[in-house]
Amino acid sequence: MSGLSAARDGSLHRGLVGGRTCRFLAVELAALADLARERHQLGPEATRLNAEAMVATALMSAWVKGRERVTLQIQAERPAFGFMGDADAEGGIRARFQPAHVVGSAAGVHGLMLGIRADVQREVYRGVSALDGRTLEGALAAHVRGSEQMDAVLRLGARLEPDGRVAFAGGLLVERLPPEADLPSVSHEAFAATYAGLADGDVEDLLVELTFGRIAGQEVEPLERRALQWRCSCSQERVEAMLRQLGLDELRQMRDEDHGAEVTCHFCNLAWRVDEAGLHRIIASFD
Repeated sequence: MSGLSAARDGSLHRGLVGGRTCRFLAVELAALADLARERHQLGPEATRLNAEAMVATALMSAWVKGRERVTLQIQAERPAFGFMGDADAEGGIRARFQPAHVVGSAAGVHGLMLGIRADVQREVYRGVSALDGRTLEGALAAHVRGSEQMDAVLRLGARLEPDGRVAFAGGLLVERLPPEADLPSVSHEAFAATYAGLADGDVEDLLVELTFGRIAGQEVEPLERRALQWRCSCSQERVEAMLRQLGLDELRQMRDEDHGAEVTCHFCNLAWRVDEAGLHRIIASFD
């Protein structure tokens, strides 16, 4: 393993490299990806795709601030699967992947990828990219280059143990900073010559090199380390508030016929139970 993350669940690292001519983001979240595997009972190919997509979500969240969130959605036709993950500015992340078993090769994915950045009041950014037979890594790299209009190298990777557990899930993004007066800069050609080798390197090895303070042989200047952890908004209170929106007639029917209600969180796959007395309390709140 890379040893990049000192946090139990995962970490995101942000900084400068190459004499402050480029910026980098690095993510390691094997434990979080394995938690998603356990909760959704994912098979090997689904586990790998979900792990890479979670890394992509974390990388996209590096520049959000305050109460902003980043959401990544993937709807693939070949092979058929769907992914939804979101992450906030404090390192909270959650994800869901369906179905549990992916049929067919995921070397090239056909479908759509949607990235959304929003705060509590409005969307700040929305971008849609066609996967067009590319890997998730290739599609996200094209998305980053298109949205930032700047040279970038992006890598995603996941490795599974023989028993299916996630042994490694990580990613690295290096972007050339735009030239500014009185600040160091690197040309397009020099960036390509220095960092092109990252495209062929093993992602896990690249993060090992980062632990020694270098990327592609260039010294790094760390700026931030953000712990990542699973954070979902589901709770007993939110479930009861959602049930209240069903209205009196349906609540009374659930109380009298089912003697309770059960709601399963799509992200956590946890079942929240409201018993007959709880439904009666919600019904009484309408008075």
